[in-house]
Amino acid sequence: MEISFRSSDLNNIKDLRILKNDDRNGIYISIIIPCYNVENYIDRCMRSVVNQTIGLEHLQIIAINDASTDNTLSKLMEWKERFKKEITVISYDENLRQGGARNIGMQCADGEYFGFVDSDDWIEPDMYEKLYEKTKEKKYDVIRGKFIREHFEREKEVNNDKRHDVSYEFETKDGWYIYDTPDVGYNGEIGGIWTAIYRKELILENEVWFPDNIAYEDNYWGSILNLYTKNTYIVDKIVYHYFINNCSTVTEKNAFHQLDRLNIEVLKVEEYKRRGAFDALYTKLELEFIKLFYLNTLYIIFTRFDFIPDIYGFMKYKIYLYFPNFMENPGISEFTQREQLLLSLLEIPRILSVDDLNRIKIAYLKTF
Repeated sequence: MEISFRSSDLNNIKDLRILKNDDRNGIYISIIIPCYNVENYIDRCMRSVVNQTIGLEHLQIIAINDASTDNTLSKLMEWKERFKKEITVISYDENLRQGGARNIGMQCADGEYFGFVDSDDWIEPDMYEKLYEKTKEKKYDVIRGKFIREHFEREKEVNNDKRHDVSYEFETKDGWYIYDTPDVGYNGEIGGIWTAIYRKELILENEVWFPDNIAYEDNYWGSILNLYTKNTYIVDKIVYHYFINNCSTVTEKNAFHQLDRLNIEVLKVEEYKRRGAFDALYTKLELEFIKLFYLNTLYIIFTRFDFIPDIYGFMKYKIYLYFPNFMENPGISEFTQREQLLLSLLEIPRILSVDDLNRIKIAYLKTF
């Protein structure tokens, strides 16, 4: 089945529930794959998905063509022709970025759980089998594996002989879960929304959606989801291959969409306030905001821009608006010396100029 939309059809994503496919039983996991101009990578991705050891009869593969201008849609339809029951292709003519595409995929999901795969990445053959088997032990909200970064086309050999799986039950504060999973184990890295499967009811009941038309949408979605996640299981096994694509959204040089991270962090704060969780989790959110909104953004500017964008005044204003006493947060003491020096700049009683920041950039880069 191919489903096509006009731009005018996308005004209310929740109305797209009518697209759910009800002609298959026994679907455990819906796999959502946003696709935009990935004709060179999509075959590798799809090949890794259709060869899952859990069995295609237990999977629903939802590929969303996000207004691609290359041959991505043609390639997706070739896969659809081979796997008519298991693959749904959704296509529309207005680019919504990954967040909007994932929202549509979630609305069409029939599985008990769903997961995300980026279309230039690939997964281990037993990824979904290893994650889903943990649901037989307990009704986990999230089951997560590990990933490694791939810089070349060839696939690495993966050795998962040594394992240290961990199960977490999270405490609450004023009714909100405090999600905290240290990076433990012997294999790969934890992090990224694509290494996990998520209980569908949890997302739909709490209306946890991605912002669309903006980069770094996963930072927002994961943080809001954490408010409702009471438990998770981490499988210490490399299940996901994250391809370092030099043309991707997050690696492109001098690209202003890199600064979407600022708007995402503001959206997170405003959503915490709207849901009533801001005051309860203030101290934790304060540290996250300082790290992601300010420190990580300066790192991006200093390492991926050949010039200094004029955003420092905006950053300083938002920090003092939301967290005027941030330097009193005890977690600041755990920041690196370099990070604490960057924070001290905010105490200067003026807005730093572009020339000031260029000098700071030179000194900052020398510390690597």
